[in-house]
Amino acid sequence: RSQLSSGNDSFHVGQGRLTMKLAAVLLQLLFLKCGRVLSFGVRDGGRREPRPVDLTPSTSASAASRGPVDDRGLPLPPSSASASRDDAPPGPLGSTEDDKRREFLAYAAVALAGTFQFSCQGASASADLEGISLGSGSWTSVATQSSTIPYYARICPPSFATYLGRFLLFYDRGAAAWWTKQSESYQLLPSNDAKRREAKSFGSYASSIQKGLYTYVAGDGEANIRSYSKVRAEYAKLLKSLTNKYSSRPGAIRDIALLFSMLPAVYQPIDEMLKLDPEAMKVRGSNKGSNEDNFPVNFQQDFTLLMPDRYDPRYDKATDSFTIEPKINLFEIQIENGSSVSTTFGALSSKPLSRERSLDLGIYALLGISGGGGCTLTHTLVIPLDVVKTRMQTSPGRYAGLFDGFNAMAKDEGISALFLGTQATVVGYLWYGISVYPCYAFFKRFLGDSLLSPAFAVAHTSQIALVAGALASVVASLGLTPIEACRIRAVAQPETYRPLGLLGTLDVISKEDGDLGWKNLYAGLPSLMLRQVIFGSVKFLAFERASDAIFSIYPNLRDETVTALGVSLVAGGISGALSSVVSQPADSVLTFVAKQKGGNIGLLEGARIMVNQDGAGSLFRGLGSRSVWAGCIIAGQFLLYDVFRAFFGITGDDLNQVFEVVLDTS
Repeated sequence: RSQLSSGNDSFHVGQGRLTMKLAAVLLQLLFLKCGRVLSFGVRDGGRREPRPVDLTPSTSASAASRGPVDDRGLPLPPSSASASRDDAPPGPLGSTEDDKRREFLAYAAVALAGTFQFSCQGASASADLEGISLGSGSWTSVATQSSTIPYYARICPPSFATYLGRFLLFYDRGAAAWWTKQSESYQLLPSNDAKRREAKSFGSYASSIQKGLYTYVAGDGEANIRSYSKVRAEYAKLLKSLTNKYSSRPGAIRDIALLFSMLPAVYQPIDEMLKLDPEAMKVRGSNKGSNEDNFPVNFQQDFTLLMPDRYDPRYDKATDSFTIEPKINLFEIQIENGSSVSTTFGALSSKPLSRERSLDLGIYALLGISGGGGCTLTHTLVIPLDVVKTRMQTSPGRYAGLFDGFNAMAKDEGISALFLGTQATVVGYLWYGISVYPCYAFFKRFLGDSLLSPAFAVAHTSQIALVAGALASVVASLGLTPIEACRIRAVAQPETYRPLGLLGTLDVISKEDGDLGWKNLYAGLPSLMLRQVIFGSVKFLAFERASDAIFSIYPNLRDETVTALGVSLVAGGISGALSSVVSQPADSVLTFVAKQKGGNIGLLEGARIMVNQDGAGSLFRGLGSRSVWAGCIIAGQFLLYDVFRAFFGITGDDLNQVFEVVLDTS
């Protein structure tokens, strides 16, 4: 880590900031299409100010054509009040749609160029972990993985597996290249966090190595387990293979002898070990710990370090076995509630190295079906709660509270009034679930795996989740807006819109303004999109963080489907309640805008009118009922979403791959 260049750090940070800027401009463009312009220009000191955009060559002619500017470089207003619109100099950033489009294209071009540059650099790197010389490395699905081996299986001790892992990280080009990439991906993290991530990666990597060793030494159907001679024969083949593949590297023979000296005496391939060149066993390697008489202080943090010079393999004729001199304590202690074993050379995890598999269109379709089913069912179940919440927002002061609203509506309008807008609710949130869940999965992977550098992606997982949730919500809002407008009309004015149904209400709203036509259906798009962007981004991030926190405290809850679904239910409730609080003002403005006939009131204008009429508290009208509603509905959404995913076989484990090694001793 200390050898990583600061130039790489600057590249990662610069590319990440550029990509986040690109995402911000993209969202701003979408709001602009809705008739709202929001400024994202930030100048020194954190003050938000508009900035001019100049994508033309810097020539005196072009400068003159832009007109005079002030000391900040901003265009001055026309000197004559009679100046025409066409003669006016270009306005500040965001003042026109063309400006915004040009800025977006400029950032897109630079971001793509930076991404291409990084991709080319990565493509020229050495072979990755799949090119490990020890055998054939491959990534396989978790479902096809064989059962976990016993921690203390004596035929493959944890200390032997972890030291072999270190040996390969230093001597094997494929393993070394993979580890370099892993370390580089953590370079933007705080030091302690980076070390913790590296230790976890090494533990999982060592687990994959141990699993491959156990499968090889145990033989087909574990036939060799009860035979010392058969196990020794397999280790003899392994020793020959390691010697043939790595003996050209200085110090490798000594480290191989030290490695096999860690085996129980009954499993040591003594005959092959005695054939090792005594002179070659005296050669010390060039790894960073080779000049130390004792273990360096960072030995448990730098997993490329091998045993110091003072330790040597010694053959004991009395016991007919090899030992390490001076004596070394090869401790093996279970830690983390038995999920790992701490050894002298690092922790050995119970789970092998894993990664997320790439998703195809079929998986995205199943995610959409799962999301659509979960959203439709949960929103259908809470329609009465949603109806009362909407009525409280459209008719402030009419009801004393949530329960009073239930009782009054049921008494005055009948039980059927609690199910107003059912048709729009089912159709709208079927679309919402079908769109938002697969889009979130896509944008999160696209940003983290393709667009951003690994280092920036690892260090900014929360920001990536927020941006992915926001972009997914933008897509969902495009289809949800007209349906939501119809639902609000049906709840607020049932005597007018209930007989019309969904299609009839859509037709009426589209004809209310002859100039706007169907665009009138999107009068509430800015406020709904903002609400959904805030709600959706916070929802996904809060759910993931709440789930991670619960599982970190109670890791055994992952083992059973029922308990894992319970965690989804609790985390969903937390994320729903939190999301409703931060998005409540936008929700209130949405309701106010949607019930205005023939008006094209924007978000800021609607908020201004509400505050002027009823005070700032009007922006949080119905917060209590909405928090209860959101907590229940999001908990149900994630619960049913995970149920459907389990049914379709696309849970987290199903979408992961584990690294397996098939040893090749030929």
